[in-house]
Amino acid sequence: MTSPTQTTISVLIEKYDALFFDSFGVLIDGVDALPNAVDLIDQMNADQTNYFVVTNDASVSLDSRVETFASKGFSIPKERIINSGSLMTGYIAEGDLQGIPTLVLGTQDAKDYTTDAGVRLVSLDGNEEPDLVVIGHSGPYDWKSTLEELLRLFSRRFQQNNPVRLVLPNPDFIYPNGPGVFGFGAAAFVNALEQALERLHGPHDSLIATKLGKPHAPIFNAAIDSAGTTNAVMIGDQLETDISGANSAGIDSAVVTTGINRRSTPYEFEVLPDELTPRYILASLV
Repeated sequence: MTSPTQTTISVLIEKYDALFFDSFGVLIDGVDALPNAVDLIDQMNADQTNYFVVTNDASVSLDSRVETFASKGFSIPKERIINSGSLMTGYIAEGDLQGIPTLVLGTQDAKDYTTDAGVRLVSLDGNEEPDLVVIGHSGPYDWKSTLEELLRLFSRRFQQNNPVRLVLPNPDFIYPNGPGVFGFGAAAFVNALEQALERLHGPHDSLIATKLGKPHAPIFNAAIDSAGTTNAVMIGDQLETDISGANSAGIDSAVVTTGINRRSTPYEFEVLPDELTPRYILASLV
């Protein structure tokens, strides 16, 4: 891949049939709207631009996300939001997993995404063991004790040739949580669990979580289906999720400098592998 070129949002709107925006780090900083983001959404709504917010967030319902956006000044319809939590329905249906005992670590909305898909909730300290574990949010938990309990469960069931399924809707390792503030995502804790299981049992597919959000295919497939086109560009702030995922999905990518990514000139990307290199650098949303 060649070095990225610097561009403007107006050029991308003109060139592509659909625009995909990450949420945290692109539209909001984790607390407030980023500069010019509200005006851009208003203009795209007025122009009937084909855009979608494609977010790894699995912790809140789509209705709650609409309300949160509105509290920041955004008018974003629910049908223009694609998040990883809502992909649980397809995962459960494709695996014919309706009715299986499931542990969900996350918010009530994260649990609702999973129960709406047809599973039955159990607790980690209950009488019935889960056959599926969904890590829907990073907290609040005592992660040391939680991971140790999960490690015992997954290790024992693997040795019994009856592995527990593990699903991670949101693969973000870190996320913006305010200006200059970052938090650990659920992926940080799943990564620790996966590495511990590999140390104990070696590499096995059944000991690796199924990931639904960026950079993995399910969320990009859903976005492309909703947009009705592959002539799309993903605008994000994380090379490992937004950019890598778009490149793998065969759509173009543009990186902003308002979130996790700090590279702002083409030469700064020359040392990166192709899969992490965006086609464009977007300095602002105007």
